[in-house]
Amino acid sequence: MSYCVNCGVELAPSEKQCPLCGAEVMNPAQPAPENPWQPYPHRDDPLIAQINRRFIAAMITIALTFPMAICLAIDYSYSGQLSWSLYVAGALAMLWCWLAPGFLYKKARFLPVMLPISCSLLGFLYLVEYLTAPATRWFVPLAMPLVLLLTVLAGTVTILARRSVIRGFAIPAAILIGSGLMAAGTDLLITQLREQHWIVSWSWFVLLPSLAGAAIFLVIARRQKMRTEILKRLHI
Repeated sequence: MSYCVNCGVELAPSEKQCPLCGAEVMNPAQPAPENPWQPYPHRDDPLIAQINRRFIAAMITIALTFPMAICLAIDYSYSGQLSWSLYVAGALAMLWCWLAPGFLYKKARFLPVMLPISCSLLGFLYLVEYLTAPATRWFVPLAMPLVLLLTVLAGTVTILARRSVIRGFAIPAAILIGSGLMAAGTDLLITQLREQHWIVSWSWFVLLPSLAGAAIFLVIARRQKMRTEILKRLHI
């Protein structure tokens, strides 16, 4: 029987390094066997992981379905029609689209996760406009372009980061640039809806600081010494 010289944990005869601290196992009195028995599997069972993910998705579905059904039943039983409960049902359905799809796939990918989020948000906003019936329709000229712009910006940053096109301090720089562009797009669309012309007003106060912050992060990303010093001071 061997023990780790660093942390003292008991080691199996097949261990070549400590599973707790990673120290190399050296025992001259007990050489490693040719076909060692493994005390634990190298990786988790993928079937168990998949079952656990589906179980979480099922629990999310149950947790959101019951409040939705209760609100719909109470609203209809008291008023004879569905009014306020539609807002609750739409919000809970949107929340399900935000939470559950990520657990239904073995590997989370951008389109299967982001597409339900965007579509559910568009659906809920359309439901709000339909139920309130405002004098000025805002879904097509305002809500839809904003959601599409947010999806494109978030998708661009996510894809570039996952493919390692941007890394390190370049990622917060890209997020800041996207935030500034999102503010500018929101400003343009609101001005067009209210005053029927395209003009940038308040978004300058968001866009310019965002671009300045992104420039700082990009400079840091290009300087190895500065990047190392910042990470050291942040204990990263």
